[in-house]
Amino acid sequence: MNKELHLKCSKDFILSYKEPFSFEKTFYDPSRYETNLEKYIPNKYYLYMRFNSLFIGLKFQFNEDRKLQLSIYSLQKLEDKHITEIIEEIRVRFSLELDHSEFYNFYSTDQYLKHIIQRNWGKHLVSIYSLYENLIISVFLQNTTIQRTKDMTYNMLSSFGTMLKFSDIKLFAMWTPYEFKASSEELRDLKVGYRDKNILRITQDFVDKKISEKHLRTLTNDLLEKELLKIFGVGKQTVFYSMLGQFHRTNYLKHIPLWERKILSKYLFDSELCDEKEMVDWFHERYGNWCGFALTMVVNDIFYQHKLSPFLWMKKILREK
Repeated sequence: MNKELHLKCSKDFILSYKEPFSFEKTFYDPSRYETNLEKYIPNKYYLYMRFNSLFIGLKFQFNEDRKLQLSIYSLQKLEDKHITEIIEEIRVRFSLELDHSEFYNFYSTDQYLKHIIQRNWGKHLVSIYSLYENLIISVFLQNTTIQRTKDMTYNMLSSFGTMLKFSDIKLFAMWTPYEFKASSEELRDLKVGYRDKNILRITQDFVDKKISEKHLRTLTNDLLEKELLKIFGVGKQTVFYSMLGQFHRTNYLKHIPLWERKILSKYLFDSELCDEKEMVDWFHERYGNWCGFALTMVVNDIFYQHKLSPFLWMKKILREK
């Protein structure tokens, strides 16, 4: 692993956001597997960021007066233009300026969502990582158990990541595509299996500038979907996660991965497994332009409840011991 870096320079800011807003429900997602790339504690959230070639530490804190404070940590003092770009990227990733009020006001009495909305009032869609980082994590998640994914992630971060120390915590930082140098043999030694080809091909496409996250953000849903499907190893499941989580397309829903479909079938309809098209149509007909967000809200709420008091049926679906 690369050496540990201590990010000693810091600067504080106050971020604006659109109401309704919940710090906990926006920054904490119990469905994400543990990676040591992020850390949440009540009213505080820590995350790394790779800004160009720089290592950045982020600390978010929600104060009693509902002010959202951001502390940016770095090795050296950052230029003002870099700080501006970092803050703008954060606003986009955490959809701080996206107005969710229509959803909350319109569906707060919905038969299926009213209690879920009460528990999650003010949640915003987030994408805590860059597109490249999320695509690599999607590769780790393919066709395996959560424990195997955790092992692969740890092995890769230990070999190619960097440990950052800031604000008295330590987090891993992932590599950028331009830094990543590895052979298929080296990756297979880290127990990633067949995923070595996906990791290397995706990385090379970013190096060759065949993929631009900023450009993709400007596309319509149809064009964005087509561009994502051009990426090596990306199928409709990764598109599902990317359209909703990465690009915040609340009105997109064409496919529901088997894992989520089992969870939704049991929780909403007390069924072992509903037909995918019927479920997609149900969300579209009932929640319109918020169909994707409604689905995300339900799944996140189930995971949150499962963390507090485990469901036996969830343990079975997740293959938890």
